[in-house]
Amino acid sequence: MVFSSFLLVAIDYGIRVLTSVYKKDLGNGVVIYGDDYVRSGLWVFDCKYSRAISRERLSVPLAELSALGEVTVGRIKYLSRRDADSVKEVISAIVERPEWYKNLQYAYSGVDESSEIWSHTFFLLTDHAGFRWVLEVDQIFYSGKTDRFVVTGKPYNPETYVDHNKAIEAAVKTCPAPQQGL
Repeated sequence: MVFSSFLLVAIDYGIRVLTSVYKKDLGNGVVIYGDDYVRSGLWVFDCKYSRAISRERLSVPLAELSALGEVTVGRIKYLSRRDADSVKEVISAIVERPEWYKNLQYAYSGVDESSEIWSHTFFLLTDHAGFRWVLEVDQIFYSGKTDRFVVTGKPYNPETYVDHNKAIEAAVKTCPAPQQGL
């Protein structure tokens, strides 16, 4: 009985490996598969960044965000230490505003090594100190429930800014086959 269960799992895995079209090989023996998302017709898979993008924008978890006591500021990538400290100050100033999260919009979802969704990323375009900023809020899941929210930010640049529409447009170009309905 145990052997037959193991055999079924191995066969399922083998079929997935041989027939997968939408995948991201991380190069370390881990491959993230997006075929099930694409087949559902509800998602688009990004083979470059291993993201699943819901065709319909997901709702912002307003109740959970309103209950947050303190916001976790994430690692500010691609900036010098001094610039990262400035961005952290901007994030702190923005999240101190009442209901700062009300205008968040869904962008995309992260897919983990088990090919399961582990995060949703929401964004907010906002102004602070005379400049335009992009705040990204990652809703991180653990065992199917929200574990935490992590906020990062950067100055707004229209060329590198990724919203829901741009995420879908970019995703369809990264996979070797067309995705349903596109």
